[in-house]
Amino acid sequence: MSEGVKKRIGIIGLDHWYIGREAPAIASRRGDAEVVAVAHSNAANRQILATQWNIPHQTDDYLSVATDPDVDVVVTACTTAENVDLCLAAVEHGKHLVLVKPCAMTVADAERLASAVARAGVLAMPFESHTRFQPHARSISRWVQEGLIGTPLSATMVSRYSIHGAQLDWPGQPNPNAWWMDPARVPGGGWMDHSIYLIDWLRWTLQDEPVAITGMSRTLVHKDLDPQKEDFGVALVEFSRGVVATVEVTWSSPKDNGLTNWQFAGSDGNLVYDGSVNPSIVVRSSQVTADPSAWHTLQPDTYPVPGTMSAGRVHAGGSYRTSMSAGPLDHLLDCLADGTRPIATIDDSVLTLRACLAFYEASRTGKTVNL
Repeated sequence: MSEGVKKRIGIIGLDHWYIGREAPAIASRRGDAEVVAVAHSNAANRQILATQWNIPHQTDDYLSVATDPDVDVVVTACTTAENVDLCLAAVEHGKHLVLVKPCAMTVADAERLASAVARAGVLAMPFESHTRFQPHARSISRWVQEGLIGTPLSATMVSRYSIHGAQLDWPGQPNPNAWWMDPARVPGGGWMDHSIYLIDWLRWTLQDEPVAITGMSRTLVHKDLDPQKEDFGVALVEFSRGVVATVEVTWSSPKDNGLTNWQFAGSDGNLVYDGSVNPSIVVRSSQVTADPSAWHTLQPDTYPVPGTMSAGRVHAGGSYRTSMSAGPLDHLLDCLADGTRPIATIDDSVLTLRACLAFYEASRTGKTVNL
């Protein structure tokens, strides 16, 4: 596409509605992108989005958007079960992708899609990398990598949510049989729903890969769930350089009564992110003060460790704008404009999915799964 021409975005599916709904909002604040098509099986919800954002073309034919010559970037917000075949069609027609999470039902299908993306030479940005763009998360990642707490030893990641968000077809439209409730349409339940973000973020933060995983999943509250689903899970993930991460993610909290808390222990201190009770990032380390027993509050993107680049400018693997992209689609558009490499790719989707599915195998068998 010639310089100055807008990237044309097509949305496929609105099942994962918050992925689909954010695409026109992102395009509207940029001068280099526009949403030109949306496909969804629910005509009423499709019409709501098309009317709100003046999207010129809407249809229930997903494949037509995937292959449309007037679309440059495809955002898939369809079910996981539909995603791979639609993405394969899109990349065969030269489309760049923002991928629904998880991107595939199996690791083999994710690898098949990754191979097609590589052959086509297009960009494919995984939505589960969304956490990498959140100010608190990218700041913590940088601080850990810069040695703020010394050598990382362990991490504890807790995301306790209710099931109600996963049982919405659209804001204000509850459906107890929504797609996340169906094991034929997505390969996980309450644990995978948000742990997929955390596993991706841990891989990125530690610049390391899981080598073993064990854990348990249970249905503690919602006894009417499909037997292949769960509303509680806790994993123990060992990384190759020795960090051990505990990842607890649930659907078992009461509505509007969730909890987010991250803890990092290192050889020289501790870092805690409290996302719920008293939102803050606090650290206790001799890297911050001569008194390593004192807790200090840090602000995202403002703490430069002595001897390193200034905050927000450099992160492992590449340079960043001071004001970073807001999310996967924003970043993909930035990369297309700049010719830069994305901070996450379809290969990350494959590795993260492999770890998530290994957790379910470990829970089912009661054994540690080596990766």
